Amino acid sequence: ELASVKLALKKPAEALDLLADARRRFAKTFQLEFLTGLAHAQTKQYDDAIKHYTEAEIIARATEPGRLPILYFQIGAACERQGDHAEAVKHFRRCLELAPDFAEALNYLGYMWAERGENLEEARALIEKALNAEPDNGAFLDSLGWVLFKQGQPKAALDWLRKAIAHTEEPDATLYDHLGDVHAALGEMEAAREAWRKSLEIEPNDTVQKKLDGAPSLPSRQP
Repeated sequence: ELASVKLALKKPAEALDLLADARRRFAKTFQLEFLTGLAHAQTKQYDDAIKHYTEAEIIARATEPGRLPILYFQIGAACERQGDHAEAVKHFRRCLELAPDFAEALNYLGYMWAERGENLEEARALIEKALNAEPDNGAFLDSLGWVLFKQGQPKAALDWLRKAIAHTEEPDATLYDHLGDVHAALGEMEAAREAWRKSLEIEPNDTVQKKLDGAPSLPSRQP
């Protein structure tokens, strides 16, 4: 339980120390392996995370099958973050086979495909299903806007991205980056530049900076 608190506080190194102590004292459990996987994922050690998730899967299959959906979701996320998209898709699909209404998994898989420009119709259907469950979720609203943009519908995307920003408590750099891309696609370059500037204020990013530097600005008015 204390390790769970440390993970919630984004202190994975302290969580790993606690879990190592638990491993010396107690028998292996799903929770021990799962939390160890989460801790490694927080430190971006995805190979180690997947190794412990796999141990957790063996235990869950034998004794706690109800825990498999969240486990497959986390394995899918770890695989995606290390660039193994085929494995990510496989585990997200496993998750959704067991829990078809798992909104985070629906959104994650849909957004991943949208980012890659793949399976856009299915991606949109997944994201829309996630939004039906959580209509005010800012991340899900952004995902729908982004998949519409990828489908060549920037005007429709704009409304969803504005809703996403309105429903997100903390300013999010990715949202403003997406908003800038949509404005640029609509030929609204001053609005695009403003959105990219906001994105960079929240979080420096070389790719966004290149967009801003390369975006044409309106000529200054002569008196």
